Amino acid sequence: MFLIDNPSGLGNNRKMKGTQNKKTDFPDENASCILRLQAILNTLKPIERRAADFILQHPQEVLSCTIIELSDKSNASYATINRLIKHLIFTGFKEMKKYLYHDIIKHTTTELKHNSLDFLDVITFSQGANAEEICRNIYDFSSQILEESHNIISFDALNNAAQILLSADSLCIIGTGLSGISARYAYSRFFRIGIPCYFDEDSTHYRMKSSLLSKNDVLFAISSSGRSLNILDCVQVAKKNQANIISLTDYAISPLSKLATVNLFTTPRNSSQFMNIDMPLLIGQVFIIDALYMICCVKMGKRSSEIFIKTKQSADSEKIR
Repeated sequence: MFLIDNPSGLGNNRKMKGTQNKKTDFPDENASCILRLQAILNTLKPIERRAADFILQHPQEVLSCTIIELSDKSNASYATINRLIKHLIFTGFKEMKKYLYHDIIKHTTTELKHNSLDFLDVITFSQGANAEEICRNIYDFSSQILEESHNIISFDALNNAAQILLSADSLCIIGTGLSGISARYAYSRFFRIGIPCYFDEDSTHYRMKSSLLSKNDVLFAISSSGRSLNILDCVQVAKKNQANIISLTDYAISPLSKLATVNLFTTPRNSSQFMNIDMPLLIGQVFIIDALYMICCVKMGKRSSEIFIKTKQSADSEKIR
């Protein structure tokens, strides 16, 4: 049994006040400087990329620099450094160094541990590797993904998303490609605690469904890049109808994150370690979906447990005894 108590009384009234139009800004204040840099790296201009690369390669040295000294060492202008700071959504150079210092102390970088392999190396290495070696490297890589995803969680955003879900008349969950697998997974979670859900793999169907959403409904859009045209089209239609939008994307500013009411993020997949492997995408997305699901359960109290039991009993009745 996953829940039997609800001392706060949250979730007893499905129509919660004050959540419909609350916007959660990107990114969360607890997120690291390193992860922010990794998230936007491939979107930077060459001169900005030069400064970003220097910070990533020499974080400790940057801590003792003034902005003028960083400009000299990275061979980037003062104005370029300032633009980079704005891209990272820091208030200034001092705040950027504060979070960079936090990264160094906590060792929350996006580099793999020394005893782990780049996943591309794992694929090459696996041709002559035994099962134990392969499993160990996949385990280490998966653990790193979960650690990074945890480091960038906005607990306020998760709480706001849960309140919006529990206040909604209906929830439409959409995703394409592998994000579609995560969308189906989210559907399999939320409908089992009584949240009225809709999921369809057909993009035409969920576009039509999005057009029927209203201000009392929620569109949960899952897209790793935040740039999938089918997803963005649905989001724009739903937003026009004043529906709330919850997004789940990689940790980067994207067209989807700009449209969403609440943004949820996974670890940035565009850093070099991830290559074109999609395993990190699913691990990170499922982690966030499970966290959101359990927060909803806690807010609903006993009611979530009672509904879950009904669905479990129905499923168990189909099993061979």
